[in-house]
This record gives sequence, C-alpha cells and structure tokens, in this order.
Amino acid sequence: MDRVNLEVERRTGKGKSAARHLRREGKVPAVVYGIHDPASVAVSPKELDRVLGTRAGVNVIVQLNVTGDAQGERPVLIKDLQRDPMKGRILHADFLEIRMDRKIKVEVPIILKGDAPGIKQGGVLSQLLRELEVECLPIAIPEEIVVDVSGVNLNGVVHVREISLPEGVDLMTDPEEPILTVVAPEEEKPAEEAAAVAAEGALPAEGAAAAPAGEAAKAESGKEEKK
Repeated sequence: MDRVNLEVERRTGKGKSAARHLRREGKVPAVVYGIHDPASVAVSPKELDRVLGTRAGVNVIVQLNVTGDAQGERPVLIKDLQRDPMKGRILHADFLEIRMDRKIKVEVPIILKGDAPGIKQGGVLSQLLRELEVECLPIAIPEEIVVDVSGVNLNGVVHVREISLPEGVDLMTDPEEPILTVVAPEEEKPAEEAAAVAAEGALPAEGAAAAPAGEAAKAESGKEEKK
C-alpha cells in the first residue's frame, strides 16, 4: 500500500463563511478526526490531487503533517470528499486518523479482467458491484480486487464468495451478493407486432359502439309512448 506525505495548515475560522473565504484563497477546507482531538485544517487542492493520483486512490495512507501541530505526522485515510457537482473541484475533505496496528474497514474497487465467452455467445455483461468492503490492517489494504471473467459463459454469474482475497484481508460484503452476470438481452417485439397491439388498444371495447344506438332507440320508444 502506498504512503504519501501531505502538508496541511491549521485554520481557525469555522462555518460556511470561513470555508468560502478559504476557497477564494485557493485552498480546500478540511477536518482531521479519529484518535486525537479533531482539527480544522486547510490543504492545497493541487497537493490533494497529487495524493489522489496514486494507484491506491482514496485508500492511500497519508502521512499528514499539520503545520505547528505538536502531534507530528498523523497517518490518515481520506474518508470523504465533497465536490462541486458542476465543476468537479474538491470543496471539502475529511481525513480519518488511524492506527497502523488496528484493522479498519474500507471499500476496495473491483476491476474486471479478461473477455467473457458469454459475450460472444450473445450475452451482455452487467457489473452489479463496483466495490467490496473488507477489513484489514492499513498496510494490507489492497489497491484493487481483480475478477477474472475469462471463464464466464452465457447465463453465468460471479458471486462475492468466489473471490480470493490476499492473506490478512477479511471480507465484509455479503458473500452471496452477485458481482456480475452475463445474460442474453431481452427480445424486443417486432415493429409489426407492436403496431398491431397499439391498434388493438385503440379499438372500442366490445359493445361500446352499439351502446349509443341502443340508447337512441330507447329514447324514440319513450317519445312514442308519451304520444
């Protein structure tokens, strides 16, 4: 598992106004919590992108150095990122302080490898699960979990229980949950059949057209009786 260093600085202001002020200065407001007292910090967005650019992504172990902090370097994980929905830039970051000798739960991305024979047999591969939850020591966090699909035929399913994990990594996701399927696509009705069904739906129900004529006859009969 990768480890990277990240310099951050303490910030005193709190609330939305202080956060907006930091962003105008080109910094990202963040918070560190977990083992020691929570700390409000600010970080360079470029440095944060550098950290996220490692193969481990959000599961990278960050050696966080808070300027002027007596605690020294803190090992942390990036617990949460808030992004601007339009521009994609990071608005806020949460750092979770961890102990290197204690197991933690993390989500690890699933990567598919190989070509499924079921696709050539007319099937469509659907990946139903993108991540697996595992528990392990921070140093043992896998960068990714590779699933080989080269043996998946038409109507095949790969479940979580079929995945082999590295030693020291415990599975937390339901083992019966499907990761992917390869099934034939649903057949669409031919255009002529669909048009016939639509036309049939437009026809009046049996007896509906005759009802007005019957009512008119009754009306005429009533007039004759009054005479």
